Amino acid sequence: MNKKQLEIQRSKTRNKYMIRGGNYYSRRAVNGIYFNPSNSWAHEKKKAEICYGLLKEKKKFITEAQDRKTKLIRDIVVLDDDSIIEVETTEKRAKRHGKEITVERT
Repeated sequence: MNKKQLEIQRSKTRNKYMIRGGNYYSRRAVNGIYFNPSNSWAHEKKKAEICYGLLKEKKKFITEAQDRKTKLIRDIVVLDDDSIIEVETTEKRAKRHGKEITVERT
């Protein structure tokens, strides 16, 4: 994939996600790591480790973004390949995600 195609892919993926803020919907900053205080410290620490790895690979991502269609909040969305990474603490919770979603355990 050349540079222009990669930018188009990133833009299309980013436009599929938003975050609610006040009375409007806005988009998350690219490569910004947002923490959710209702998650455990282990969960947030693992999310930060994954994001650090993505930064080292020079990939772009958004965190804690809401899917416009399903309204589900995703831990990490990799913009380069439109993949979703969810961090889960237990095997039972990990099974609730479909096969198209990468699940990382804390």
